[in-house]
Amino acid sequence: MVNRFLKPGALALLITIVAAACTKIENTTLGGDLIPSVDNINTFDTVLEVIATNEIPDDSTRIFASDAHIAGAIDNDPQFGSSRSSLFFEMKPASFPYVMSTDSITQFDSAVLVLDYLGYYGDSSSPVTLRLYEANKKVNADTSVKPYYTFNPDLAPNTARFLGQKTMRPLDFRDTINIKRGDSLYKKVTRQLRIPLDRNFAQALFRQDTSATGAFRSDSLFKEYLNGFALQCEGPANALLYFQMNGANSGIEFYYRAKILLSGKIDTTSARMPFTSFSGHAMKFERNRGGAEILNHLVADPTKGASQLYIQNAPGTVVKIKIPGLKTLTNRIIHRAELRVTEMTQNTTDPYFSQLLPPTLLYLDVADTGNVYKGIPYDMAPLTNYFCFPSGTIEFFYFGGPTKREVVNGELLARYYMNMTRYIQGVVTRKEPVYDFRLSSPYYLWYQNCNSNTFSYPTNVFRLLTTSNQIANLPGNGRIRLAGSNHPDPNKKLQLRIIYSKL
Repeated sequence: MVNRFLKPGALALLITIVAAACTKIENTTLGGDLIPSVDNINTFDTVLEVIATNEIPDDSTRIFASDAHIAGAIDNDPQFGSSRSSLFFEMKPASFPYVMSTDSITQFDSAVLVLDYLGYYGDSSSPVTLRLYEANKKVNADTSVKPYYTFNPDLAPNTARFLGQKTMRPLDFRDTINIKRGDSLYKKVTRQLRIPLDRNFAQALFRQDTSATGAFRSDSLFKEYLNGFALQCEGPANALLYFQMNGANSGIEFYYRAKILLSGKIDTTSARMPFTSFSGHAMKFERNRGGAEILNHLVADPTKGASQLYIQNAPGTVVKIKIPGLKTLTNRIIHRAELRVTEMTQNTTDPYFSQLLPPTLLYLDVADTGNVYKGIPYDMAPLTNYFCFPSGTIEFFYFGGPTKREVVNGELLARYYMNMTRYIQGVVTRKEPVYDFRLSSPYYLWYQNCNSNTFSYPTNVFRLLTTSNQIANLPGNGRIRLAGSNHPDPNKKLQLRIIYSKL
């Protein structure tokens, strides 16, 4: 029931880390670095206290045409609150002027909206009712001047223009659907959302032409005729469904009867309006945290931090981290400096919570001057020079961040380790800046001022990719409650452990 996305590269990312007591002898290779044994003669370890707090930031995440788009809702999450996502998009001719068929059309039959299905997050058995409307405004293409593709576009369904609906469980997308043309089987499909369109709407669209005022004459006339579509989840649900807007099968399929030009026979055939490179698209992803547990932990002791931490994929929540002890840490050889992050017990027997899985990975970056963020120096790609983000893939095997499972106090919990070794060596040896940190589960990274005299980037947008070049954290997919810096259990609390030798 909990199989959602098969996350490519996730297994390849898992790192093996042995956390030991300070007096225990250890000799381990991590990410290619040999860590000497902690013998308290030549090699020592210490734990620095951290101060961690929760934050709900303003979200500026944008979505691109090739990204997974979400429709659905999760209404039952008392820890983080509810989530609901709607889609806005255009399906239109690939080019203009557009002629539906060169054959002589004799009869319109039907039309169906098709979206390629990718996967889900949440309860695989939860029915999700999706209702299709015309959008209340034009679904415009994105521009750098006026971006439309944030998670909060100025769009809504025109509820007076209801066009069709479908109720599906994530499990249902495995079923085979038989598609017929007339009485004949045309094809068999799976993993598709298929919403039959209102006949009057579909027939009127089908009968547009290339005359001076016809919608098929030009893109601008088509947009005047049809604002675009709005796909909205209505009623209770506990699953987010992911679709590929520019998928091979996504589009509007028209079925009609025509007299075939070469044979003269009348037969049922079809035509398709796809999602094109010029199609507008947007996604409205709304979080409602009213009454959620996280609200009880937004204010914390400024000297100790929060006892419980909450991280949710974009548009989500983040954790801010300060490590005061770094400013007074004396010069030494740093063999390993590692931030340990541990999941908290769910304290519930409700099987539904086992389906709200944690993120694929967590990501640690730093707050530079003016609260502008950039990647942590040195440790994301230790063999690559970079100013604020590696030009290639982050070396997660070394840097850390992927979810791993460990037994803590007899309980199997998610754990994350973040390697800060080279950065902290620079702090103690070269007196490099001591930053504050941000721990999150991002979808895309948006860094400002990501240029220097030596390094230049064509864009400030960076995908957080796995080692197999897959997007690590899809929006809405993953949330986790963590033991904070003020948690009473030393085996779970957030902490920075340093293994070092004296000079």
